[in-house]
Amino acid sequence: MFKRNKDGVILFIVMAVIIVVSVLATAMLSIIANQSRLTHHQVSRIQAQYAAKAGVIYAMDKLRRNDNPTCWPNTGTYTIYMRRTAGAACDIVETSLPVSIQDVAITVDVPGSGISGTRQISAIATYTPI
Repeated sequence: MFKRNKDGVILFIVMAVIIVVSVLATAMLSIIANQSRLTHHQVSRIQAQYAAKAGVIYAMDKLRRNDNPTCWPNTGTYTIYMRRTAGAACDIVETSLPVSIQDVAITVDVPGSGISGTRQISAIATYTPI
């Protein structure tokens, strides 16, 4: 009789250990999955930030060179979009944009709106974390 009681206690201890290990494994897998999602979101944000900076540099270069006065005039305020595929006539087609970035809106303000009479240039990247 004593041996049967001992076998029953060992069975309950083994079951408890299995349950605790299962709960810990589930918690760790949940944490790993959340970290992966957060890391991917952070990467998408950084890509969008650099795409917006590239848009500003591109606009500064176009205005400096006066390459395309129709799309990049020296007067007025306007917005030009950088996309992976062609859209409007003056859109910048940049096939190397990451998949998460839909477009980059580059806004050029009137002359004299920036520092020391320069033009203010801003860019906003629209992205979705995938």
